[in-house]
Amino acid sequence: MQTPPKPPGPQNRRTTRRVVLRQPATLVLPGGVARPVTLWDLGLDGMSVLSSKPVPPGTRCELHFGLLHAGQLTDVQAPGKTVYSSFVGTGGFRIGLVFTQLAPAVADAVERFIVASP
Repeated sequence: MQTPPKPPGPQNRRTTRRVVLRQPATLVLPGGVARPVTLWDLGLDGMSVLSSKPVPPGTRCELHFGLLHAGQLTDVQAPGKTVYSSFVGTGGFRIGLVFTQLAPAVADAVERFIVASP
């Protein structure tokens, strides 16, 4: 007898496509504490980053990074909330974030970047 497939669990909350994006960024935590991180992937609804230290789920923060598309650099300041923080070994912690409210110009830049990505 075959077991039916499990429905998506909390590890797969994504509602939009993600694209690979590996570059430096800054995660700004409550109180203005800035932490260097590495972007891992990007979607219209959020992104994940690698950090040397964990960030508790539910933490409100802001990600700062540059997004280059068609020769135009957009300075992104993306407010978000962490949804998970997983230890990944020597790479530190993978932090998942959902965007809470992107500025219209930033949302447009993110969408253009994702649509143009393979």
